[in-house]
Amino acid sequence: MQRILIIDDEKDVVDMLSEFFIVRGYAVSRAYDGEDGIKKFDSDNPDIVICDIKMPRKDGFAFLKEIRSSRKWVPVIIVSALSEPVDIMKGYAFEADYYITKPVDLEEALKVLKIMLSLAPLRKK
Repeated sequence: MQRILIIDDEKDVVDMLSEFFIVRGYAVSRAYDGEDGIKKFDSDNPDIVICDIKMPRKDGFAFLKEIRSSRKWVPVIIVSALSEPVDIMKGYAFEADYYITKPVDLEEALKVLKIMLSLAPLRKK
């Protein structure tokens, strides 16, 4: 079973995404800020991460910077209300693999998640 780590300070968003992916056969870990996200990333060994940008204690950019510099590579999908081109480009500059704006289209999120997971073995080599 593939493992997803969802990090967002909005509990409703985390719950919605979690339930959507659990019903489709994924195991889900939840974190509500970037610092807790780092701990869950290290302990739960996710196959993919879905991460917000604006969060307390450690934002999504700081989370990305930390995992990209010192941990194993896994795909990261940003899901954020920040929708300006400068925000999206910053996400990619911090090595996000995909950027989805809120409100989340769940079918798009599922399609992107499947694509990112299928490409992950190529990226790890």
